[in-house]
Amino acid sequence: MNSMTMRRCCLAAAVLLGLLAGCGGKGPQTLATLTFDDAAGLLELDPDAVLENGADGGVLLVDTARERIQVNLCELEGPRGDVEAIALGARVRSELIRRNVYLDLWIFPREGEPRLARTALREIRRTVPWTDVAVLVPLKAGERPAKLRVAVYADGAGRFWLDDLVVRAGRAADFDGGR
Repeated sequence: MNSMTMRRCCLAAAVLLGLLAGCGGKGPQTLATLTFDDAAGLLELDPDAVLENGADGGVLLVDTARERIQVNLCELEGPRGDVEAIALGARVRSELIRRNVYLDLWIFPREGEPRLARTALREIRRTVPWTDVAVLVPLKAGERPAKLRVAVYADGAGRFWLDDLVVRAGRAADFDGGR
């Protein structure tokens, strides 16, 4: 095989891998990944929400004595094509959480009013070590999000850490079994 043929084979393989990885292939689309290594891509940081170093890079620490806090994390374009659900997955740990921690997904449709899907992370109560959490938000029939906003919300005082947040879109069956 000559070098031109090798380059074409490599290019064809790269295109095929790209298609299979969500650029038109089957399976869920990854819309965003937040590792919290730096503030790039984050919407805002509340004075009670800061980035700090963790065991495997950066983490978001939310430490508050307030009764309620919402930290808007990111906004992103809606998914391509017809999807049935949006999945949020993350790693979370907590210390002395008084009430609940939630993952929020704001859905801004192409037409109509935005809606909020707020899901309590039942696994995150009081003091919990690093735990994988997953939230599945089904879309309404015909709903085509133009934009999504992801936030974290706590309705009581305490401290929690968030890491490796992933936002994906696809068919509900794509997400059977969690993240």
